[in-house]
Amino acid sequence: MVDKFTNDNDKRFTLRIDKELFDIVSKSAKKNKRSTNKEIEFVLQQYFNDNTNRKG
Repeated sequence: MVDKFTNDNDKRFTLRIDKELFDIVSKSAKKNKRSTNKEIEFVLQQYFNDNTNRKG
């Protein structure tokens, strides 16, 4: 374990993101009662799940 906030299955990295896009994601996270990090993770999972299902 890297630290008490990162579990063994998580990879920690730095992401540079446009401020306006970050604000949109942050607002969505608050609406969905998630952290901004978890919102980004959720959106990425949805994207890849949708695209994997379309391609078979």
